[in-house]
Amino acid sequence: MIYLTDNIYIKSDLFYYKNGDKEIKINDNNWHLYLSEYGWEKVHKRWIIKLNKLSDNKKKNSTFGCLDCGEGGNCLFNCISYALTPYSEYNNLEENIFILRSILSDNIDESLFSDIIEIYKISMANGEFEEDWDPFTITMSEFKEKIKQGGNEYWGDFLLLSILKKILKINIIILYSNTSKNEYYNYPLLHEYDKGLNTIILSYEDEIHFRLIGNYSEQQMIVLFNNNNIPNEVLRLINVLR
Repeated sequence: MIYLTDNIYIKSDLFYYKNGDKEIKINDNNWHLYLSEYGWEKVHKRWIIKLNKLSDNKKKNSTFGCLDCGEGGNCLFNCISYALTPYSEYNNLEENIFILRSILSDNIDESLFSDIIEIYKISMANGEFEEDWDPFTITMSEFKEKIKQGGNEYWGDFLLLSILKKILKINIIILYSNTSKNEYYNYPLLHEYDKGLNTIILSYEDEIHFRLIGNYSEQQMIVLFNNNNIPNEVLRLINVLR
């Protein structure tokens, strides 16, 4: 048995809520009420509507949830780390983030560094580069160290996300949300969905923050999907037929 909070626990892979001496099964209809204690909340209403339209089984209560896994420039790595080792009593998020960043840094070679930096140079010339270092002067060793340091030294972006996807051998799906522009869509990463790989779904919000997307199904909040349990509406969103 694993306790997520004083009241929420996992027993035989199923989620329960303790209310005094009473054991309450967390189901599709009440998950948002009980798991809010852990930090889960429903995805944005626009995403609820969009995904519901793509679903064969339209639910009265959306089972798609969103979890903030941390800030401080590590939100992308926090989400991926959490999804890979969810609800583990041995999960050390800070240590896992360092491992992820180190793996990513170690996989940067001269060719990849050159390709990435050229894109950053163009971004800087267009006034769109937001890091506090200069892509025109940084060396490869300095860049690799920035990746390892993490936090506000280097937030991580879609370029590194694509590299990390290849290293970890996972699918990554991005639900893009921009509340000020009222834009909500699947953010293309230019990688085809691979049915043989596990999938992580992320919410990218207002051009600044990543959160983890989960789906509550069969008394579990699933955050690392396989081709059997990933919801059909998500596959339809990215134009994949099961």
